[in-house]
Amino acid sequence: MSPQGRERRYFPRVNYRAYATLTTTSKRYPVHIMDLSFNGALAALIHKHQLADGEEIILTIELEEGPPIKMQGHLSHQQEHFLGIECRATGIDNQARLRELLNQNMDNDQGLERSLDSMMERHNSPS
Repeated sequence: MSPQGRERRYFPRVNYRAYATLTTTSKRYPVHIMDLSFNGALAALIHKHQLADGEEIILTIELEEGPPIKMQGHLSHQQEHFLGIECRATGIDNQARLRELLNQNMDNDQGLERSLDSMMERHNSPS
């Protein structure tokens, strides 16, 4: 695989679904978070928009419990209705809540992966 084809992520992505608001200098959009990392998010935006790559944004992620997490950054890329967002949590409180959320969901992802590996191992082993 060429160096361009490799993942360039330093922070691992976590499958995480949540409602969020993407705010630009002129408009607010309701979005759905698809995955999340300490350095960004993948969001789905169903509504028509005029967002441009590089545009500065604030992403406010709604949590089931507690105050939302605010992240600030820019739109990195777009494909169909998916938005790649490079952003970081603003302030120590938001960073701490984000880290806790990611750790909880990373444990869930790893547990699911271990379960799937175990299931595949049993399925492929001779009886």
